[in-house]
Amino acid sequence: MRLVIFVLYLALIVGAVTMVYPFVLMLSSSITSGADVNNFSFVPTCVYNKAALFPKYAEDRYAGDLELINQTYGADFAKIEAITPPASTSKALTTDWEKFVKALPIKYKQAGFEGYAGSPSKLKRTYQAFCRERFNNDITQLNAAYVEENESFQTVTPPFERFKMREWEPDNSPKMREWMKFKESLPGSFVRPILIDPAFRAYLRNIVYSGSIKHLNANWETSYKSFNQINLSPTLPAQSGQQADWGAFVREQLPFRYMEISPRAITAYRSFLSKRYLKRITDLNKRHKAAYASFAEIALPKSLPTAGAALVDWMDFIAKAVPLADIHAINAENIYREHLKTTYGAIVNANQILGSQFQSFESATPPVYQSDWIYCSTNAGALRRDFMTRNYALVIDYVLLHGRAVFNTIVFVLAVILVHLLVNPMCAYALSRYNLPYAYKVLLFLLATMAFPAEVAMIPNFLLLKQFHLLNTYWALILPGMANGYAIFLLKGFFDSLPKELYEAGIIDGASEFTMFRKITIPMSKPIFAVIALQAFTGAYGAFMYAMLVCQDSKMWTMMVWLYQLQANAPQYVTMAALTLAALPTLLVFIFAQNVIMRGIIIPSFK
Repeated sequence: MRLVIFVLYLALIVGAVTMVYPFVLMLSSSITSGADVNNFSFVPTCVYNKAALFPKYAEDRYAGDLELINQTYGADFAKIEAITPPASTSKALTTDWEKFVKALPIKYKQAGFEGYAGSPSKLKRTYQAFCRERFNNDITQLNAAYVEENESFQTVTPPFERFKMREWEPDNSPKMREWMKFKESLPGSFVRPILIDPAFRAYLRNIVYSGSIKHLNANWETSYKSFNQINLSPTLPAQSGQQADWGAFVREQLPFRYMEISPRAITAYRSFLSKRYLKRITDLNKRHKAAYASFAEIALPKSLPTAGAALVDWMDFIAKAVPLADIHAINAENIYREHLKTTYGAIVNANQILGSQFQSFESATPPVYQSDWIYCSTNAGALRRDFMTRNYALVIDYVLLHGRAVFNTIVFVLAVILVHLLVNPMCAYALSRYNLPYAYKVLLFLLATMAFPAEVAMIPNFLLLKQFHLLNTYWALILPGMANGYAIFLLKGFFDSLPKELYEAGIIDGASEFTMFRKITIPMSKPIFAVIALQAFTGAYGAFMYAMLVCQDSKMWTMMVWLYQLQANAPQYVTMAALTLAALPTLLVFIFAQNVIMRGIIIPSFK
């Protein structure tokens, strides 16, 4: 017997594990990101391993762009989860770099953590908090100021900055102006410099030399081991091969906001415009909306023209006519090299103080890789807390964005529980109290309804509700499920087990059937009522297909329907967070009501 009892308990434990194991995996996956979503384990590695946290941080900081990560780090990782910390770091070097980035003008910096492909965005959350404070939590004020139509602050997004477009410049709209102020207020960990050297290397590797460093070295008369060692010179190089490649990149690829044209180029600019407009100043004035008396009055534009013929002419002048010697590349890396030269004087001094190994100031590369790793390892606790809560915050924001989802779900669930506890017990009580000759036929009919899946009745229910004009109403959700065959069958069995003497005493005392139902049946049937209520709750709370079918108006959608819509576009880890949150109410109800529920299941079997 002991062996039998042991086997039974072992089987129960195995059964419990098979139920708990998927939930724990779902809970574990809900705190992952794209870097470790396929690493199925009870505890994600990033929770206790800083090296495993680094690829998650890099993915988040650079919006999942592996090519950008490789270009910025000067690495060649095959996938994001393969990102590893740098072999060596220098605290002095990274501290100097962080101070430099902090002092760098905002035009050379980009806000990171922008999110991608439905993933949570730390930048977006911070910007929305900024907008709430800026407009006193009044979305109408924001819409009026920014000329937008946001439903709530959850739908507010940062303005789109087109950094890859060489002619792009921030516009002068109120939103863009305040966005630039917001970026300046962000901590250093939130922003990253816009690097041009990686674009120059990619241009050489992919377009000019097709990945052959030997071909480049032969043309440049250099001895580079890889393209990652190449930097964009601030001025026209002396060597002819480098001149051709540098000139082609500057003319065709370098953003205008990162180049400075020497005043000497004014002669070439006037000559270019004179040839283009056939020396007709009136044609130029008409196209440029200007009033020049002659081409000699034309000056170099102080800022990039925003649109029209002036922009087209300036782009063509840079691409075809500006003397290369008059172009100066002013990008973040060249500013950094100038900073090193000005601060430390000689490369030997810089290497000694910073712990770096630069061969020269011209070959110095920003220590972004090392800086990111040091920040990640230093702030591992805060990053872990953010990764463990961010997916849930996104789901909650999504649900709250659709404010009626929670209200509709509460109304639907409470109404279904109420009608189940009214209709089913009364039907079961009638079948139990009266010896109807057709009682077993009724029970057989009720049991027959359990033989067919609920989907079979969806279309007839839909057509019937449509005929009565009840679609997109709470009645459409509640009416078809008011009576449940299984609940009536279960309740009848429980009522049959109640002592008949109590009802006989009630009859002798002159009690009506309703009085006996209210004072005898209901007080003694609380356990089974709890089971029925839980069944009604789980059925109503988890219904999304039927709820979406009969209520196609999004204002009537329940929370499950909205979470289903979220899962259609959200990544797997956000879906896991949504499923975990969706399972919590049912789990909590069962935990707090398990004693009553178990009594409802066990007591009838003993009787």
